[in-house]
Amino acid sequence: MLSQTGVTGALQFLWVELTNQCNLQCSHCYAESGPHTSGRNALSSTQYRQVIIDAYHAGCRQIQFIGGEPTLNPDLLTLIQLCSDLGYAFIEVFTNLTRLSNELVACFTQNGVHVATSVYASSAEIHDTITHLPGSFSRTVSNIRRLSDAKIPIRAGIIEMLENAGQVESTARFLNSLGVQKIGTDRLRHFGRGGTTRQGDMGELCGQCADNILCVGSDGKVSPCIMSKLWSVGSLLDTPFNELMTSAKLTGIRDEIYRATVQRLEENGNQENIHLICDPKTCGPYSTCTPTTGPGPCGPSGCTPCFPKG
Repeated sequence: MLSQTGVTGALQFLWVELTNQCNLQCSHCYAESGPHTSGRNALSSTQYRQVIIDAYHAGCRQIQFIGGEPTLNPDLLTLIQLCSDLGYAFIEVFTNLTRLSNELVACFTQNGVHVATSVYASSAEIHDTITHLPGSFSRTVSNIRRLSDAKIPIRAGIIEMLENAGQVESTARFLNSLGVQKIGTDRLRHFGRGGTTRQGDMGELCGQCADNILCVGSDGKVSPCIMSKLWSVGSLLDTPFNELMTSAKLTGIRDEIYRATVQRLEENGNQENIHLICDPKTCGPYSTCTPTTGPGPCGPSGCTPCFPKG
């Protein structure tokens, strides 16, 4: 049955949150990750493997490992290998790139893995103010260079917030100088530590999660995307993934998101802000909706899916 978004809900892209723990504590983090948040992790290695297998058999061919910081999960290498062995066409790891072992670089190379990261400014002072870890800028930049030298595809996201206001263009130029050509930009989304009085407003979403994408959280909860954790459709701790993928609740929440984002702006004739959302009717996972290179939310840098952590 078609939802109001005009899509069937067949799964195309899956975020897998391998841990809520992170060695950084970014001021805007939607997941409120940090060094001491591993207590939110509930899924076992076996459960992660089953999710990946179930998603593949459901037709999904694009997957991203995220966190927290996914490199903190010791199973990352074996899960990447599983995806490769199954035949996923696109495998990406979204990492802050402060901890990148030679073993990981070799795994990325051997399995055709793409890498995504966040850079908030061209200066260490501003970037490290946002991450709350002195030296994080230096390590991230050094590892971007390592990945570039190894010819591993990399994209970067820039989220503009109070701490780095006015830094987007200079940061993009800096990333270009490091060899990063795919750069997405976005405004702060008011979830988690970035939350305000709009914390529970679906209109803060980009709109892409009204389409055929899903997120599995490290706590076992399944939601339309990594930013929409407030609207979970159920938990793997008590419901099989196959049931959640095809549930009426998921269809209903996707419809609500569509109405709160794409449809709301269309009905209000709000062309000024239409670039802040992704229209599921025209944007699919890792496609672009502008002639320029993406990916990122609809706008000058391209489209979809939203940069999960920057």
